[in-house]
Amino acid sequence: MKPIVFGTDGWRGVIADDFTFERVAVVSHAAGRYFHEEGTAAQGLAIGYDNRFASAEFAALAATMLTRQGIAVSLSACSIPSPVLSFHIVRHTLGGGLMITASHNPAQYNGVKIKPWFGGSASPEATKAIERLANALLGDPIIDEARAKGANPTLLATDDFVAGYVQHVLRFVDLDAIQGAQLGMMVDALYGSSIGVLDRALAEAGVRVRLLHGEHNPGFGGLHPEPVPDNLRALMREVTEHGLAGAVASDGDGDRLSAVTEAGDYVSPHHVFALLLIHLVEGRGMTGGVVKTVSTSTMINQLAERYDLPLHETPIGFKYIAQLMMEDDILIGGEESGGIGIKGHIPERDATLAALLLAEMMAMRKTTLGGLMRLLRERVGEHAYDRIDLKLTAPVTPEQRERLRALVPDAMNGVPLTDMSERDGLKLWFANGDWLLLRASGTEPVLRVYAESDAMDKVQALLKAGVELVERASIERAAT
Repeated sequence: MKPIVFGTDGWRGVIADDFTFERVAVVSHAAGRYFHEEGTAAQGLAIGYDNRFASAEFAALAATMLTRQGIAVSLSACSIPSPVLSFHIVRHTLGGGLMITASHNPAQYNGVKIKPWFGGSASPEATKAIERLANALLGDPIIDEARAKGANPTLLATDDFVAGYVQHVLRFVDLDAIQGAQLGMMVDALYGSSIGVLDRALAEAGVRVRLLHGEHNPGFGGLHPEPVPDNLRALMREVTEHGLAGAVASDGDGDRLSAVTEAGDYVSPHHVFALLLIHLVEGRGMTGGVVKTVSTSTMINQLAERYDLPLHETPIGFKYIAQLMMEDDILIGGEESGGIGIKGHIPERDATLAALLLAEMMAMRKTTLGGLMRLLRERVGEHAYDRIDLKLTAPVTPEQRERLRALVPDAMNGVPLTDMSERDGLKLWFANGDWLLLRASGTEPVLRVYAESDAMDKVQALLKAGVELVERASIERAAT
């Protein structure tokens, strides 16, 4: 029987292949056992779900498996972003929870995220423990017995998770400033579970909101629910037609954010992260450490140095950022994919709070998103970034990783190599400050190639060199 394997942020698989009702029952039961062993199950657990195919049914099954272990379960009354589940756990001092979602993965995927009592991403130790328990339970008749009994109704409550969350995030921002600015913004929900939450929070803050891709569509309208340029072409067109101050876009489970200016120009998560760091320090007078993952822009390094704030770099995965937010005084933590966590909120990424803070920044500075981008360039200069996702025929093996490392040249495109890091993937630094990162995905058979420079033509040249390096290492790519 194919093993259950947890990746960077939970367990994900292709629906009806390795993500099935039987295997969701196993993972849910294993999670319940884990929370029992940790001593937090007695506080009760929460379950949320996104807009993917059968997510509500998978969530109901998870509730069955947990209540059959004597655990009280609070089940969301509707699809929700992952941060809403996290906040609900913290607000009600629950022992943790499960989120049925595959985040930004394509529509054929679904998954389960594990949320501990603090609402953030589960640690690698926690997910490994649940993975071991799950694989030991494969084929165990106790799973079928629990499923057949159904949920224990005395331990199951269906609750509104959204209203309290929206009230909470609105308290973070200056509503008078936002309302006075009379901002208009477009929201692209990409058919994800931020529908009715991200747009609602902005509207209640006083923003005139136009919602795009706001219908329930488990196939995501043929789009990949990740807010990257190829998936935001409609947003880029439409934002220019309505005289708005800018636009924001979130992913499938509403924890990642990118943006688009009023002129239709893409604002990457790197730029959103940098803008919010400027706003928190210059606009709000806040202090604390800054955390970034290995694939995140050096704009963050420049700003941390400018403000004399301690900078931490972690492997990819918000769980590493969450851990630092729990242990230290962290002002902001973010990753290349658009997840940003803010001091004073839950130790978790949250697209809705990030969007509210962008609106507040525009309101306080009396400008558009394009105006904020001009401000950012004044602070850090020009930064260009891009990423290529290479689909593979199989996951990258340790032997292939070693072969890739051995093939690294002394220079690329005529620029000498100055440093190499294997903190997470293979990151190459060059004499002009450019960098290239090669990293295998933790959730799907994909090898990602990342690059940053001061101009897009240099970025594309670096990416091309990175792809050629992958091919020389004989890492086989899938047909596209």
